[in-house]
Amino acid sequence: MLNPLINQYVSDSPAIAKLTAKYGDRLNLMTLYERLLTIMLLSSTLSDGMLDANVEPSIERQIETYTNGGYTINAELRNGLVALDDCDERQVTALLVALIGYVSAHLAHLALSAAQ
Repeated sequence: MLNPLINQYVSDSPAIAKLTAKYGDRLNLMTLYERLLTIMLLSSTLSDGMLDANVEPSIERQIETYTNGGYTINAELRNGLVALDDCDERQVTALLVALIGYVSAHLAHLALSAAQ
């Protein structure tokens, strides 16, 4: 069974619609690296808001932190992710959950093939 489209998880978000227009309705046109980096960035951003009520979570700030740490991200994906700062926490959380679901099957396959 195919996973539902991201717009079934999140609607009324121009920023997420822009990402899915570029990278597919399941963000399947991203490389595995881009998907994992996106998961890290979204998770870190959401964690900031949960750990400190005085901090305004910012994907853009997380991107700067990760790129200063040596990670690379192309400009188009960077711009698409920065636009998610306009989304509410529910939308970002739903996108993160959907993306984790889509990536999990791929990661399970990699783990199983490495064990053989």
